[in-house]
Amino acid sequence: MPPQSNIKPLVLLLLGFFFWGMMAYLMGSMAIANGPNITDDFCFAWVGKEYGVFGGAYQYYIGWSGRYFGNVMLHLNPLIFSPDFGFFKWGTWIVMGLGLANALFLFKNIFQKPWWNATVIWSALVFQAIGWYTIPGFYEWYFWFSGLFYALSFQLVILFFNLYYFEKGVWIRYFILPLVLFLLIGSSEITMIFFSAVFGCIQLYRIIKNKRIEAELWVLGIVGVLGLAIVFLAPGNAIRATKHIALVDGLLEAAKSAIHQLYLFLKEPLFWLMNIWILLFGTGKKQAYTLSWPLFFGILGILTLGYYLSFLPISLALDETGIPNRTLSLLFMYLLLGSSYLSFVLHQKLTWSIPEKAQFPVQLLIMLLILPNMHFSKSAHLMATEISSGTAFQFAKEQKARFEALQHNPADQVEIPAIQTKSAFLFNEEISTDSSHLWCKCIAKYYGKKQVRLKNN
Repeated sequence: MPPQSNIKPLVLLLLGFFFWGMMAYLMGSMAIANGPNITDDFCFAWVGKEYGVFGGAYQYYIGWSGRYFGNVMLHLNPLIFSPDFGFFKWGTWIVMGLGLANALFLFKNIFQKPWWNATVIWSALVFQAIGWYTIPGFYEWYFWFSGLFYALSFQLVILFFNLYYFEKGVWIRYFILPLVLFLLIGSSEITMIFFSAVFGCIQLYRIIKNKRIEAELWVLGIVGVLGLAIVFLAPGNAIRATKHIALVDGLLEAAKSAIHQLYLFLKEPLFWLMNIWILLFGTGKKQAYTLSWPLFFGILGILTLGYYLSFLPISLALDETGIPNRTLSLLFMYLLLGSSYLSFVLHQKLTWSIPEKAQFPVQLLIMLLILPNMHFSKSAHLMATEISSGTAFQFAKEQKARFEALQHNPADQVEIPAIQTKSAFLFNEEISTDSSHLWCKCIAKYYGKKQVRLKNN
């Protein structure tokens, strides 16, 4: 019979697989019905076919947005390479796999254990599952190709953290790490602002503490400033930034939005369960931790500053009536990372700990409390309903059929029928009956037509 010490992590591992597997099954199944959304994907595909991936990214840089690496990712749209919608499902599966691999790398480094260690595996599974189950609009990262850069920008932050704190090789620190930083800054506005505020303040503290600038920091600083300059000086920013309001009004609007999103974060039970786990158990054992209380509150202030600044683009410039769900999801994931780090620091500073005999029952209780809280997951419920009712697959079937008919229609001016099945999960906005609408023009350009519009009922 296996020793009891080996049974405990295996039980937690099985529960982790169970929580993760339920959502992975739903997401993987829904990916089969995945396809392009008509607002962005056909526009990226047309520009990408016209100018190439990098040429299309440059066109968007001068005409829409300074996120130079995000533009490249968006122009890797499957429609550039093939009109077959079937390739879109691979984007979902690839991002799911990349996220799990990055989470395994993260917890391998945090726990300082091998990849195949049970604690490393179940921690990675539960971390990813909590994001999937809890965060509203998180699926837009996985099922809208135009949301893919949010997922990849977040993975770049995790990768940078892994490399910066755990890898010592010269090649990694002076070449790979600066490259990841450069791509990270050009991936999305939210990631750029939040990361730059937090990382910049931490490096400033290092400089003050050490009274010198290390060679590695010179490299990272130059790359970081170069990336920020490329973003801020992009000609497309002036075109995209259509909202101009008074500075004070914008600052107040950003504060209100930040407080509201923090409230939404704090009311999620799964976030609390994850932080309670870290607060009680940390990485399994206490270590000497030199972080003083003033420094702890300083880091808390830095995280708060980065979080607040992330709301400024929408508040001051971008013409958004509200915060898109995929943007909100990205902010939630950064809050989850930041709160987890602060919980770990508090765990290290606690003078007491749970008795060893009581640790496994408490761990098991927390894991089992995750299950009923899945009932509150709107994303999981929505996917389960769409799959069981067949709505998602019927929607995808109609979507594919009408664009295949458009592709093979010899006429230059084409009317396409509306989709009768309405999906609450997949992108279901319709094109316009006005052929001059941007979406209609992008679809027409992609398929080589003069005009495309929605057929009047």
